[in-house]
This record gives sequence, structure tokens and C-alpha cells, in this order.
Amino acid sequence: MVFNPALAHAQDDAPYYWDVSVPSKTQIDILDGAGIERVPAGPGKVTIAVDEAGAKALKDKGLNLTKGAPVYKSLPQERKAPDSTYYGGYHTAADLLAHAKDVAAKNPGIAKVYDIGKSWKATTGTGGHTMNVICLTGTAKGTTDAEKAAAKTTLAPSGCALSPDSAKPRFLLTAQIHARELATGELAWKWIDYLASGYGTDATVTSILDTTEVWVVPVTNPDGVDVTASGGNRPKMQRKNVDNSQTPSSCSVVDRSGNGPGIDLNRNFTMRWGDDSNNPCAQTYQGPRAASEPETKTIQQLYANLFTNQRPAGGGDVPKTAKGVVIDLHSYGNYGIIPTAATPTNREQLRTLIKKVVPRGFIVGTDEETVGYTTSGTTDDQAHGALGLASFTIEIGPNGSSNCAGFMPRYSCVESTFWPQMKRAFTVAAQSAGAPYNQTPTSPAALDSDATADTEATVDTEANSDTE
Repeated sequence: MVFNPALAHAQDDAPYYWDVSVPSKTQIDILDGAGIERVPAGPGKVTIAVDEAGAKALKDKGLNLTKGAPVYKSLPQERKAPDSTYYGGYHTAADLLAHAKDVAAKNPGIAKVYDIGKSWKATTGTGGHTMNVICLTGTAKGTTDAEKAAAKTTLAPSGCALSPDSAKPRFLLTAQIHARELATGELAWKWIDYLASGYGTDATVTSILDTTEVWVVPVTNPDGVDVTASGGNRPKMQRKNVDNSQTPSSCSVVDRSGNGPGIDLNRNFTMRWGDDSNNPCAQTYQGPRAASEPETKTIQQLYANLFTNQRPAGGGDVPKTAKGVVIDLHSYGNYGIIPTAATPTNREQLRTLIKKVVPRGFIVGTDEETVGYTTSGTTDDQAHGALGLASFTIEIGPNGSSNCAGFMPRYSCVESTFWPQMKRAFTVAAQSAGAPYNQTPTSPAALDSDATADTEATVDTEANSDTE
């Protein structure tokens, strides 16, 4: 990426990625005590995102930091005023929610949207949002593709009841539970559009929707996204929701590194809650109690509404006959993460599934095998641990200095790199929803073919980033 002095000057007080040496638990404890999220960057090293002041405070505590690329990748002229997008084209929470309703209204034959709960601000009467989920599935079988395409605007979906008693297997995608992980909401948007526009004209889409119900939560943390988007071309580093009921005055506003008020929704779920940060200012603050947040309760209830509990009554392995796939989409790191609570047998079954789903080159494994630390109270803990679902996390986007790296990649990366990768990933996940625990390992030849396509997309993006 060509150095731009004007951009560098504009970001003097902005967050940067810093490589931090962590040769022992002592250094990790300093980062955890400061409440800062860390991403693996090689043996004995992690990457964090903090501003200069935050970096100095950590250096004063004895950490060895090396400054890397700026978090912000876009130039000021990329703002698409006067529409409601920000930072080169990213959509606001209101847009993400409205888009799901718009698609359902235009395609009543294959789509239905449900209001499923309120954000924290909405529950307190201070603004906020009503959360929603969209279901897409095929019309009645036995019609031609042309008739199916026409029926999108006239018939009712063949399914999509908000009940666990579904004739078709289900694939649920949830996005942007961490507000600053910008690309995730955009990828949910594009997946919705791909399915809605392709039914009756695209053989793959038609096959998926005729045999499967696809559900999408376009944004899980809408209040947090409001905070992030309020920064415009310098999006705020908000990770959590905006519940400030536990917040001391020392962190009453989100700082440039992302510390501040709120609860980390992906540490607040009931299953396995309680082993993360108790610091209300920390980016990974788990909240005062399990499922304390309305957004968390909403997603937990959605799981229960869409899926039966497939765990054996006496414990043990989830059977191979279990149905349903759940993906929670995050950034960044290029990982496919297996639920912590999986039994050894289920862990390897899920490893096989995830390797089929994610692009080649992604690291697939448990928390310890991927991000390098154990989490608790997450979406996967709840979906898999409580209900036995084939649930996993995808972390999209690389580490490093390219324009597509980190939490806040250039908007152009969504189309050029991330969407080609996730279009295939979501497709495979949906096709696997009928038997996710009973998958055949992908052949080396198929992996090589996928790797070629992924490499071509990445090479194009990196070439562009070198000239911007």
C-alpha cells in the first residue's frame, strides 16, 4: 500500500495495529487487565488495535509494542454522502434492518421477516431498534423454474414458521454482534440478495431454497453499530452494545481503542457464562450476569424457536442424525472456530464440516488452536452447548497491512474478496444443514480447486491495494 502523508497526518490520533510480544502469561495478563482484544500474529506475538496513548500506557507497563498499519483504510472522499452509508459504503444498522424487510416485501413467495426483540436502547425508551430475522425458502415443489421465479411475488413460502417443527433443515447466519466488525453485516446483506434474486433463475440457489430454510439476522448489535457508524470515515471502535448501567465514570464514552461502556454480547450467553472479563470498561466485559442483555436474550430465544434440542438426555455425543447449521460471522483472522463444549467425537465431525465450508488457508480448530485463548458465554456455547447444533464461528479477513485486513477493511474488499469467499462458504453450509455431523472429508483435489479461486480473488485485491 502506497504511503499517503495526508492520510497519515489525519490519523495521528487514530488507532493503529500493534504487534505485541507475549513470551509469557505475564504479558497476556497485562493486555487482559487493560480489557483489550488480541489477535494471534505468530509464536509469542499478538496484534492489538489501540491509539498512541493506549500504546504508551501499555509500554509503561513493560510491554514491547511495534507499530503497524492504521486501522482506517479509507480516504475521506470515499464517503457516499448524502446517503446513509459510511466509510466508503458500509450500511447503518437502520439500513441493514430495513433491507431485510424490503426483500421480504418484494418476495413474499419465498421470504418472510419477523421482528424478534428490541435492542438495549429500545428497551430503555432512549431510541434503539427492533431486531429482525429474515427467512428465505422455496415455494411449493412441482413447478418449473420459470414458475418458481414468478411465484416469488405471489405465493407464500413453503415453510418459514417461527417454530422448531420444520419439515426442512435450517441454516441460520447471524452477523455483526461486534459492531466494529464492519464486513460481517455487508456479507449478510449480500447473502440475502443472492438468495432472493437467484430463486428460479440460479440452479444452486433454487436447489438450496427448495430443500432448506435459510434464516439471517442481518445485525445482532444495532445500537453498537449506531455508535460505530457515527464516526463516519473514522468509524468508532465500538465492539459491545451500549448498556451503560454498569459503567463507571472512568469509561463513560468509548475511546479510540474501543474500551468504554457496554456489554460484550458474545460473552453474555447463558451457556458457559462467567469465565471472561469482569471489568465493565473492557472490550470483553461479560456483563453482570448470564443473558443480562436484551440482544442476547433475543438470539437465545431465536435458537430455541428455530431448532429442537438435539442433545441426548443423558449427555454425550450429538448424534449423526442431528440437523441444522448455525454460523456467527466475525472478523478478523481467517479462522473457522469449533465450539469449546464439543465432545471429542463431535469436535472432529465439526472440524470436517468447517473445513468444507471455509476457504482453504483458513485455520480450523478450537479457540486454543485458532485465537489462542478460551472464550465463554458465546453464540457457539449457546447453540451447540445447549441445543447440540452444528454451530461455529467464521472470522473473515486477514491480519496484516493490506486494505482488506483488520476490523475496518476498505468497502471495496467486500465485493472483491470477502463475498466470493463467503458466497461459497454459506452455500456449502446451507447444503450441509440436513446432515452436518455426517460429512465426508473434502478431497485434496476439491481443496486445490477452491484454493485457486480464493487465491485469484485475493491477488486481485492485493494488486489494487498497492496502487491506492
